[in-house]
Amino acid sequence: MAWILFSSALALIASLSFFLREWLRRRMIRDRMLPPGPTGWPVFGSLHLLGKLPHQDLHQLAQKYGPIMYMRLGLVPTVVVSSPRAAESILKTHDLVFANRPPNEAAKYISYKQKSVSFAPYGSYWRNVRKMCTLELLSNHKINSFMSTRKEELALLIGSIKDASRERAAVDLSAKVSSLSAGISCRMVFGKKYLEKEFDEKGFTPVIHEAMRLAASFNLGDYIPPIAPLDLQGLTKRMKAVGKVFDDFFEKIIDEHIQFKDETRTRDFVDVMLDFVGSEETEYRIGRDNIKAIMLVRMLRIKKKG
Repeated sequence: MAWILFSSALALIASLSFFLREWLRRRMIRDRMLPPGPTGWPVFGSLHLLGKLPHQDLHQLAQKYGPIMYMRLGLVPTVVVSSPRAAESILKTHDLVFANRPPNEAAKYISYKQKSVSFAPYGSYWRNVRKMCTLELLSNHKINSFMSTRKEELALLIGSIKDASRERAAVDLSAKVSSLSAGISCRMVFGKKYLEKEFDEKGFTPVIHEAMRLAASFNLGDYIPPIAPLDLQGLTKRMKAVGKVFDDFFEKIIDEHIQFKDETRTRDFVDVMLDFVGSEETEYRIGRDNIKAIMLVRMLRIKKKG
């Protein structure tokens, strides 16, 4: 009986959401005339028109409806642009109008509720975080302060190549150079290089690949928000598990920086960001979650290099 009531309530909420969005859509059409596009089904919109190769399906739809096409993906109104001229207009000429980032489940559970530069909605917070990363973390002065770190890592690379040459062993230079870049970046961001077992029993690569797969997966909750809490595909459970692995690792890094301050070493990115926490002398209003979100982005780029 309880299940029947729950199902009825869910169906009622979904129906009300659909009719409200349809009313808003028709009002927008009446006021501003949206671009042409497929009508779509109630609730699911035009999701049924996209298969395993959505880019090809969108191309075929664009051949029918034109280079600027409107369609609903679930309950999410979407404008699809497929011509160079229209893309330039949106991404360059009117980029501020379209700079916002829609919420999604992966950003919510893995990227600290869209607190990173990659997922944060466009606004004052995004501008301040971007400014902080540009001026405080990635400025020429900050990069130059790690000159000794780069020399140390380069010396280790040369030493390993010398050892391999003595043993007449083959060396994958591409892998070595990528590892060098990742090692330098890791020391600049976290202060030191971490072993696989210090991150998680699975290691860096499998967990990061899992996070990327989840972020790229088709998630019904992104397109039909009222059913997101049901986690019908089991993606939210996996996202929470991956997010916990990242969070535990970043908490450990932050605690190490707070507890064991070494004034003799070059201050890394985490040191710089911790100085802004609770400070009234700076415009950057950040907390631990903001730091961890930025660390996550840097970590993904580091592992991509490695």
